[in-house]
Amino acid sequence: MLGREHLSISVATVIPFIVPLVFSGNVEYQLYYIAFLISVIVGSLTPDADCGGKPKLYYDFKIVYDIMIPLQKAVIIGFKNLSLNYELNLEHEVNNRHRGIMHSPIGILISSLILTLIVSAVVFLIYQKINMLMVSFVFIGLLFGQFLHLLEDSCTVTGINWKFPFGTKLINGKIYTFPKEKGKKDIRTIIYQQVLWIITVLLVLGFLFDIIAFNQLTLYPLIVVSVTFVWIFIIATSRTDYGFWYQDVKKIKAAKKTARKFSK
Repeated sequence: MLGREHLSISVATVIPFIVPLVFSGNVEYQLYYIAFLISVIVGSLTPDADCGGKPKLYYDFKIVYDIMIPLQKAVIIGFKNLSLNYELNLEHEVNNRHRGIMHSPIGILISSLILTLIVSAVVFLIYQKINMLMVSFVFIGLLFGQFLHLLEDSCTVTGINWKFPFGTKLINGKIYTFPKEKGKKDIRTIIYQQVLWIITVLLVLGFLFDIIAFNQLTLYPLIVVSVTFVWIFIIATSRTDYGFWYQDVKKIKAAKKTARKFSK
């Protein structure tokens, strides 16, 4: 998927869990929510640091790629120089490739750990202390953002090898990152974003108009079920190949333009 799609879908997946906390009136932990959300944003873009084509968001979030490209190279050098290919019985060579080590569970775990250590070191230099709860929020946010990135890419035709570099477990769908037909666009990623954001909109409206009360025991299970249901819908529909998914690009742009007018 494209960077902006990764960003929107990933953020829309986690925002529903943050909204109730914002409306709970507890300001003590708001900094932690913000740190978690920023980490998810960074994580949602991080795996594409191995993209040689420099996606558009490279220029908007250049610091993410500036940090991750050296990290990717360090991981590759480590695998080669330590003869891990033999010791770990790797089935794939770890080299500079798109959707390689940076698009694998072990890759996102290593990158999340290193990024968390970098953030912790910077914070320590500034404040001379470490907040372990904050560190945990940053690490989980980075890891979850990258996991969602892999899950989203698993819906595309190229897919993800979830066992790389230890084996082959390719999971893929039918979504084309770039147009399958000239002048046509797959609208599924647009639908996924909209459906996920509807959950957040409903929650915000519910709290604003006192329709929803903050109750963790009842509200969060409902949010979990809602988000899980949407993701089941995403995974299921991404594996279909119906013609109506592909719509005229001009019509899509016109519809977005109309929607923006109504939103003003």
